[in-house]
Amino acid sequence: MPIVKNEIIKQYLLNTLTEADRETFETQYFEDDDLYHRLQVIEEELITDYVSDRLTSSERRLFDEHYSVTPERRNRIEMARNWKRVAVSSCRKRATEPLR
Repeated sequence: MPIVKNEIIKQYLLNTLTEADRETFETQYFEDDDLYHRLQVIEEELITDYVSDRLTSSERRLFDEHYSVTPERRNRIEMARNWKRVAVSSCRKRATEPLR
């Protein structure tokens, strides 16, 4: 089975693949556990990039229009935002503590 590039996985998540390429990709990830796990990792990276404002404007638009359309996905995005807030708050707190 050919190796699928990470960019193809990202295109799949942002719904920019042709119908034929989408079907081929879906067939591959249903049959290949490693590809399915890579899909999950890249999906988490995509969400992190979204909440951290690291997507291009066109990627952000595609994410808003195609990825974040289900309640489950919106919940995952909100969880990522909450984790980011906690991390930023923790860093700020440590930055204001005196050195010992």
